Amino acid sequence: MSTWLASALQNERWAVGDQIWSRDPATGAFDLADYKGLGAPPPACNPFDLAPLVGARVSIEGAQGVAGPVALYPGAFRFSPSTGKALPEPASTDTETWLPPFGADGTVGDAPQGLRLTDTHLALRPTLNTESPPDRQIAMPPAGNCHFLSGAFATCGSRLLAIDATQGLLFHWLPNSERWQALRPSGTQGPAPSALADEAWGLAVQDPQHATRIFLPTDTGLAIVFVNLIARTCEVRSVGTRCLAAPVLWQGRVIVPMLQRDGKLGMYALDPEGTELRRIEGPALDAADAGWARPLADRHRIVWMAPEGQLVVSRGGDKDALRFDWLPWPAGITPQLHLGSPYLSRNGQLWQQCVRQVDGRATIAFVQTGLAEPEIRPASSPRLSTGAACFQLDTRLRLAPWFEPDDCSALEADEVIVPLLESTSASTVLCVRVPHTRPPESLLASKETCTATFELQGGEHDVQFWMARMPRPWAVRPFVHAGHLYLYHPDRRRLPGWRIEP
Repeated sequence: MSTWLASALQNERWAVGDQIWSRDPATGAFDLADYKGLGAPPPACNPFDLAPLVGARVSIEGAQGVAGPVALYPGAFRFSPSTGKALPEPASTDTETWLPPFGADGTVGDAPQGLRLTDTHLALRPTLNTESPPDRQIAMPPAGNCHFLSGAFATCGSRLLAIDATQGLLFHWLPNSERWQALRPSGTQGPAPSALADEAWGLAVQDPQHATRIFLPTDTGLAIVFVNLIARTCEVRSVGTRCLAAPVLWQGRVIVPMLQRDGKLGMYALDPEGTELRRIEGPALDAADAGWARPLADRHRIVWMAPEGQLVVSRGGDKDALRFDWLPWPAGITPQLHLGSPYLSRNGQLWQQCVRQVDGRATIAFVQTGLAEPEIRPASSPRLSTGAACFQLDTRLRLAPWFEPDDCSALEADEVIVPLLESTSASTVLCVRVPHTRPPESLLASKETCTATFELQGGEHDVQFWMARMPRPWAVRPFVHAGHLYLYHPDRRRLPGWRIEP
């Protein structure tokens, strides 16, 4: 720790580790002047919102037992310079990460990224029922259609961000003030909007705990957004042209399909630390809006699926070379991208649920993804899947989805269970149960308001914990922040959350 006095009329500046604090010699008050090069917080910042981000100590100091003004001190201070009394310990903080839509940490490992699978622990107390109130409720973001991100972004504690991609707006949640605040652009403009559908949108993040960059697809290029939770700002740099699909971080690079100036689809790679795009060699493809789904990625390849075929990025002949290919679906095959994630078999293969036309008759089939000559497995009826757990109407299948359930009564169910998210660490599945007697395709196409029951299956007990009326309840976006499971639906007035049990 060091301190110096610039002049008798100026504040003292104290260097405390990677922070710089300013002290008013007249009042003895301390203010944060800089944190890790991110600058100072805005004026009139609530110290209880700021302190957890920088590991500071907060004291309500007064004389003779009477509470006085709130004082903020560096975390290294154990005693108040004004009163000599011991200062409270810095607030404990969460450093968990959640990346939309399904909670991945941004790294591609052995398990494919892009399925409705998360390694985040999901467990609720078994005493919950549909009459139990949520453990926590927070206000909805000011924007109307949001995705949620939780990360520390080079600070001491994770914060919740809401991203409205359709308007190019970013907000962060102030936990003590209990309100949302926009991250204002520090440059001339914020991120451009994106026309990608909700089921196609996604982002890329290299390290949401220690880095400050996120990569957003927009209609004017790939937006490199520098998130500054201290100054409550975002700085945006855009590279390339319109993003035709969501980006993915793969093999240390951000990969994204873009609209080239010649009207063709181009595949590009970006070093997360730089701003220069590099074109990946591949076929010249018409860049018409193909309705690309959110990408799937494992160690071997990235796959963007569309009704007409698949874009596949893989390693080329050279060690660092990449290439992309176009794989049309086999004749008579149409993918059913609205029926959930592809199925991940035990050998690591992904199987996309499709409709297969044979002799003028439509049947369900599962088709291997990312292969020029895939295997095809027939199934009797549609399945709804997280990628691992599969359901036929209200019955969970214990075998691969092309096998029939042992319980024949599944064909006569009066409910449909739609799996939303599966926790691989807790072996639980978050589902929504909806009354319905017609095929699942007609349910998912409906916009009628219905009564839905949300439940967590698996563990020692299945827990039904919330019942609500809403249109399209299967469009709920679950996310985890600060030890709670939240369910977001744009038509609700509040964001309900339930405490996650260890």
